[in-house]
Amino acid sequence: MDPAAAAEPVSPEVLEAFGFPGASCSRLEGGLMNEHWLVSSGERRCVIRRYHLLRTAAAIGWEQDLVEHAGSRGWPVAPALPAIDGTKLVAQAGRLWAAAAYLEGETGAMETPASFHIAGRLLGRLHRDLASFELDGQRPDFGKTWELDSAVAPAGEGSFNDLLAAFAREHPDLASLIRRQRYRNLRELARLKYPDLPDRPIHGDFQRSNLLWTDGRFSGLLDFDQSRRDALVCDIAPLLVPFQPLDQKLAAALLSGYQTVRPLSDAEWELLPALVRSALLWWVAFLLVQWRTCGGPVEGIARTMTVRFPAFEAAEPAYRGLRAGTSPSAG
Repeated sequence: MDPAAAAEPVSPEVLEAFGFPGASCSRLEGGLMNEHWLVSSGERRCVIRRYHLLRTAAAIGWEQDLVEHAGSRGWPVAPALPAIDGTKLVAQAGRLWAAAAYLEGETGAMETPASFHIAGRLLGRLHRDLASFELDGQRPDFGKTWELDSAVAPAGEGSFNDLLAAFAREHPDLASLIRRQRYRNLRELARLKYPDLPDRPIHGDFQRSNLLWTDGRFSGLLDFDQSRRDALVCDIAPLLVPFQPLDQKLAAALLSGYQTVRPLSDAEWELLPALVRSALLWWVAFLLVQWRTCGGPVEGIARTMTVRFPAFEAAEPAYRGLRAGTSPSAG
């Protein structure tokens, strides 16, 4: 997020473009990449999003199409609302803006094995329903989870290695830790045949904060910003990163719920710990882009490398034992 722009309100031009002239706006918290406002005019409400500078119109259009597809399959999602001129994106002051339906509900605590089992089952059903998304090829300006050059390219900073070299000039010890984890991860993903897994549409951020509930009923799935085509297990691995938080019972419940819809293959089980490492490296890539383009702090990078990676490595044997605590069944 651009710190200098964080407090700015929605401009009158954007409100008018989406048919909400003079509407009241309240800032919504959350979101790593983009900013959101709840916009109200009488009984009408919508959410207006200002996209991060990294997001291109082509990438946003792909995301909007995937959300519409999920809605056509019965998922409670927030499809894009057209502007007055019929388009789904408005360019204003060098930024891209979109509006979407407002979804009722609250995020659930998700602190019990039962709640994680439900979340796993929902993710399995989502993968099943997104499989029929018709657009071929990768989402524009995105890549698979190990393609970190794609993660940093829209910032105009060259490759991931170029960005890391720039970071190393100021923080050589941290850069060395990142480089070591990166090459280790590339080797293990290649050895475990990650490229051989089929690419399918994934949500990219199926966290508890993006699941809404109303009176115990699932009522909303938010934030497809990280959606792309990748191995389906890449939607599971980030949920197992330490400090989400997640213990082994919750992880087993999540995986057991998922497998009621789609049992994991032997190859996916083998890859799971390596893809947790990939998820941490993707987060580091995001923080490096923020450091370079917005003057973002180094503390998050340092914490990931010196606290979160060691925690993952200490838990890795438990990750490898998760398979024994789950049992696939049809559902």
